[in-house]
Amino acid sequence: MKQSTTLLVLGVAGGLLVAAGCTPKAEPTRAEKPVQATTAVPSPTPDVRGELVAGLQRSQGVAHRYAVRGDLPEGKKVTGTGAFDPKKRRFQTTISVTGGKYPSAGSRIVIGTDSYVRPSDEKDWVHVDLKRVKRDDIFLRFDWADPTGLKAFTSSIVSVDRVDPHTYTGRFDPDGKDATAFLPVGAPSIVSIGTRLSPFTITTDDQGWVTSIKVELSPSEGPKLTMTTTLKDHGKPLKITAPARAGEAADFYYRK
Repeated sequence: MKQSTTLLVLGVAGGLLVAAGCTPKAEPTRAEKPVQATTAVPSPTPDVRGELVAGLQRSQGVAHRYAVRGDLPEGKKVTGTGAFDPKKRRFQTTISVTGGKYPSAGSRIVIGTDSYVRPSDEKDWVHVDLKRVKRDDIFLRFDWADPTGLKAFTSSIVSVDRVDPHTYTGRFDPDGKDATAFLPVGAPSIVSIGTRLSPFTITTDDQGWVTSIKVELSPSEGPKLTMTTTLKDHGKPLKITAPARAGEAADFYYRK
């Protein structure tokens, strides 16, 4: 598996099986009346994958809060919290990476096209105007379509089984379509290459909101990596505001 790239300043449906069975028509005898032919109506095969994908997309489409904890390569661990409102274009996250030689952390707030970042060793925020960004830099990069990696994870799901009304298990492709970082969900920091299909467990609440996503990766070298993301407060208002004071990013970040 490719070495991790930690973002410190966070910069189908299955086919339905349709089969019909028929009760053969009996030949009448002189003492018998003709027997009416009957057709058995099959029950459609549940589209469990489609059901789960719809739940994930529904949960991503509304405001929510999340928390992340998990393992990273090289003995590192990541923890984080965040909030995301896709309709009002508000995003906030704080990530901490511990273990290894270089522990670090950072926070980010994004409101529309205004991004504010602050490393843990700095007291001041830095404002980046995303409309002016021309460089592809980790300090600047932000994707409103999928800032937490949940959309990419959803598209990577290969198979799903429903364990009970609130629990799904299955396998997903950690490599993704474009080898982009989408794990851990909520703190994308790992690009996986050549990792085999991996297991996940997802839970939902009584309203169908996704409340937990747990994944496991088995690198060719090193121990198994376990990552868990919890979600809550689906659809509830979020208070995400810009920092009271923030310096402006250097012109360097706006030049190619």
